[in-house]
Parts: sequence; structure tokens; C-alpha cells
Amino acid sequence: MDKVRFGVVVEDIDPDFSIRLVEKYEEKILDATFVSALAMILKSLWKISVFLSHFLMDYVQDVPHSLTNDESLLPQDILCEFLLEKISLTHPLEANNVFDLFVYILDNFPPWNPYFELYEVAKKSCNRCKIDMEYPIKRCYGMIINAGSLREAMFEKFTFEKIIQVIRIDLKMPCDKQGCEKRNYVQRMIYKPPTVFTIALKWENNETEGEIFDTTSVLQTEIDINTIYQYKGDSAVTKYRLASMVCSHEDQYNCVAYENKGWVRHVGSEEEVIGDWDGVLCKFRNLHIPPEILFFENAMQRDQLVSKVSEE
Repeated sequence: MDKVRFGVVVEDIDPDFSIRLVEKYEEKILDATFVSALAMILKSLWKISVFLSHFLMDYVQDVPHSLTNDESLLPQDILCEFLLEKISLTHPLEANNVFDLFVYILDNFPPWNPYFELYEVAKKSCNRCKIDMEYPIKRCYGMIINAGSLREAMFEKFTFEKIIQVIRIDLKMPCDKQGCEKRNYVQRMIYKPPTVFTIALKWENNETEGEIFDTTSVLQTEIDINTIYQYKGDSAVTKYRLASMVCSHEDQYNCVAYENKGWVRHVGSEEEVIGDWDGVLCKFRNLHIPPEILFFENAMQRDQLVSKVSEE
């Protein structure tokens, strides 16, 4: 049965699609782990309300439906096949490379970019020669953080966004004046908060269950990026809620998403209801599942969308 979510009809997922997709592309020597990563990235994007409602459904209409004659396939399945047709990959997905795949997807679908783009301005003041320096605006799709850095003892009583702030501040840059080169702290500013704030966690691939739990236990489902960046606009638009995550698990990828007031884990064609956030953390630890991409949705835009749909 079809479901209506924030004014958009979302059909039930074909339970056999992921299996059929892997079997189909085995002939192209595409790695099954890669196919799994691609499918879970798209599934995670599909769980972001603003992303889905504003433009994804419209953009799907432009994707060549001739890729398949199967009318039962869902739009996200068509997108997955469309991307696999464009990608030539004959080697397994490298560790911690799933974020690069996400960036590849955005680069192949330019209309999606504005919802994930983050424009960062770096400023620093040398406390030795008193020279101020502002660097050109840097465009990115979020930030990459070393997962191990989140479990440093010094961060024991810090919030998640405060830990990120400290990590970012600690990335010092040398003074630009010739002969000085003193390393100084850098202030990072944004002039416009993104619709979706993306954080990629880089793991070492040999973490114990305890280390995974110590790392993921500092994660929060709600953050204020005004703590991470300096922002001089309305503070109400800097609050974000975790919508979905792409997680690695052995030789495949999972999607853990918030839906129907609880957390759900998608594994290939299967779906497991987890429940509350503590249950998610236990699942990460017990099954050795490290999250690699976290998608935070702008809370104000999501609430406005829900309110608009309710009024209609």
C-alpha cells in the first residue's frame, strides 16, 4: 500500500529489488559491497523530508525510465540503476570511501547540490605579527571527522557539536607573512546554513566494540551548527535533527533512519525496527556497525514543510 509522507506519495519498497540488483550487476564485475553502498546512500537520502519533498520526486521524472521496463520499480530504484549504468567500477569499495561515492552522486546530479552545499570562510589573526587574513570561500558537502578523535578523554563532558568545534579549532594554519609562519587558530564562518548538514566519520577499520560504542555514544540526534561555525544570522535556522545514516556492516552497508517516531535499520531488502536512540547505540556496539555518513536535516525547514502540508 502506498504511503503519504509530507504530501509526497512514497510507495512500499520492492523487497526483492536489492537482491536482483546485485545479481544483475555481478555480470559487470561490480562489487556487491559497492552496490550495497550505493543503494543505502540513496535510501538514506530518501529519508530526508526536505530533500524528498522539494525536488527529488520532480527530478526522478527526468531520469531515463527506458533503463527498465519494470513498472513496479520505485523512483529510488530507477535512480540506483541509472547510476550503476554510469559507473564503471571493477574493484571493491575501499574502506571509508563511501563518502566519496556520495560526492560522486551529487556531482552527477547538479540539481541536488544546493541542498548539501556548505560555503565556509576561514579567518585567522596571527598573535605574533598581528596580521589578519581571510581566505577565499570554500565550497564543500559537509565535513569529514576522524572517528577516533570523538572519544578523546578530554571530551568526556562535551556535547557533540562542542567536540566538533574544538576539533575544527585545533586545525591550525601557519601565518602567511614571510618569515613568521607561526601556526594560529582559525575561525570558520558560514553565511548561509545548508538545508542538509552532512558529517562523514572516518574509521580505522579495527575498532573494538567498546571503541565503537565510545565513539557513537557522543553522537546526538539534535545539534546546533552555530556552535560549530560562526554564524551571524537567525540562530533559529541553525538547529538540525538527524534524519538518516549510512553505516558499514561487515561486507555490506545499512541505512539507519528515523521514521514513524522511531529508528529503523534497513539491511538490503530487510527492515528492522530498533526503537529509541539508546537502542541504536546498542545495535552499533553489539553488531559492530560504525556509522559513516550522518545526514542532519534543518529543523525549521522540516517543521515548516510539515505545517504547510497539514494546512493543505
